[in-house]
Amino acid sequence: MLSVACDPVKTIVTAALPFSYSAPHLGNFVGSVLPADVYHKFLQMRGADAIFICGSDQHGTQAELKALREGVTVEELADRMHNNIKGLFAKYECGFTHYGRTDSESCKELTYEFFNALNKNGYIIESEAMQAYCNFDKRFLADRFIEGECPYCHKSHARGDQCDDCGRLLEPDQIIRPHCSICGKGDIGFRKVRNLAIALDKLQDRIEEFVAEASKNNWTKNAVNKPLSFIKEGLRPREITRNMRWGFPVPMKGLEDSVFYVWFDNLVSYIGITREWDPGRCESYWKGKDTEIVHFMGKDNIEFHTILWPAYLIGSQLGYTMPKTIRASENLTLKAGKWSKSRGVGIDMATALGILDADYWRFLLMHAYPETADSELSASMVEETVNKLMNGKIGNLLHRVLTIANQNSGLVGKSARIAVDYKGAFNSCLSKYEESFERMRMREALASLLALADLGNTIMSETEPWALARKGDKEASERFSSIMGTLLVVSYSMSIMLWPFAPRASETALGYFGAGRPDFKKLYKARDSGIAPNINKDFKPIFTKITKEQVEELRQYKL
Repeated sequence: MLSVACDPVKTIVTAALPFSYSAPHLGNFVGSVLPADVYHKFLQMRGADAIFICGSDQHGTQAELKALREGVTVEELADRMHNNIKGLFAKYECGFTHYGRTDSESCKELTYEFFNALNKNGYIIESEAMQAYCNFDKRFLADRFIEGECPYCHKSHARGDQCDDCGRLLEPDQIIRPHCSICGKGDIGFRKVRNLAIALDKLQDRIEEFVAEASKNNWTKNAVNKPLSFIKEGLRPREITRNMRWGFPVPMKGLEDSVFYVWFDNLVSYIGITREWDPGRCESYWKGKDTEIVHFMGKDNIEFHTILWPAYLIGSQLGYTMPKTIRASENLTLKAGKWSKSRGVGIDMATALGILDADYWRFLLMHAYPETADSELSASMVEETVNKLMNGKIGNLLHRVLTIANQNSGLVGKSARIAVDYKGAFNSCLSKYEESFERMRMREALASLLALADLGNTIMSETEPWALARKGDKEASERFSSIMGTLLVVSYSMSIMLWPFAPRASETALGYFGAGRPDFKKLYKARDSGIAPNINKDFKPIFTKITKEQVEELRQYKL
């Protein structure tokens, strides 16, 4: 059964910070920001004390590389892309408590706060490394300016810091047959440079203890297995500085030409962005004993959040709360291969909005959410989801119920309630919906919403209320009132449950019932006391079928 009160805790929901060098594609979106937003909306419906923190990852070599290619400063590119990406998320109805940026003053302060604490506690060490140098461009190359073959999985698109195919963190000198991503040439040498590193080996036992204990709190399997595998191999010091320009300068003599590596300031920016939102409340969340931190990300970010981030938190001894839950998705795949803007494979968030509205993408992406295994996005899957599920099961049911009720308002009655015959099935759908969200299984929660729509459609086809209305006798009228009462409560509840997945459609549907913002109290009331069927006569379908032209347009992007 639905619970009446939520737990008295604070919850911080985060999504892996999107890089600010290009618009995210739909695979990026469903990998972190979208499920985080869906879960946060559920918490809002529950009345929980929850904040949703995210922001643009401004630093990093990809931004610097793109700026070089466009002939603009990296600051200009980062500003422009931050505003574009923030605007895109707004169009997709992402309800961040605060969407910041990692180059802000508050994030800079946090970066130095963590660095100084780690250094004071003996976890920052000096290291000498061989940094790549392009003899053609006459410049040192940051890790992501180097591409080549991965030494582990031997895929050909590994970068100098990570292989996206196998997820391993790499060092530039491990890359097989490296080439410079600026000029494309392989005339690369390695020169000795001085760097700083975090001594992960000194923190290994405590990191392992954290993973073993925290992973009991609803972590995805991949978020558990990957760090344990890396720990078993033995953690080594990991460099946190690079000889480059774009980033926060390292405050140490002899390292004036170095900045902090992106995966240092990026992670502490979760706190920095919260501080930027509200300096006074930041500490009550991030240092609160009753705070639960939930991180959403794609599986390529697992090692950073389960090894490096805990290392910073543990080693700094600054009293910040450790993460409770790590939710790492698998990959949203394409038949044509890996997402690639240059090859026209896949579709970015901005382009997608030119084909279908945001509600459609939110719903169908969560229906395909690669929660526990890879799933495939295709034009045919989009067509089937929109036409059969969104329009067919949900939209048509709502429209038919409202139309019949409106046309026979005198027979509906002043109060709509669930008939005894259907109460068990109805309560089961609502309970599974809430239980799935509590386990952070959003795809299952959506399945429970669809199950409720199935219940309504089954009742409609088996009882034929329009025929009962035409009979006109007392028995038929009473049966009609009972059936329509059930269908109205089902449709009303379905409209509330739709909100995390398709907020605009949900709010439109609830407007037809004269209801405001969706929340669980309204679900409880509908379940226990029924609803007053205050139906707005001017209503339209909340979803429509996708056209053949739209499907063909999707196929142009190799979907």
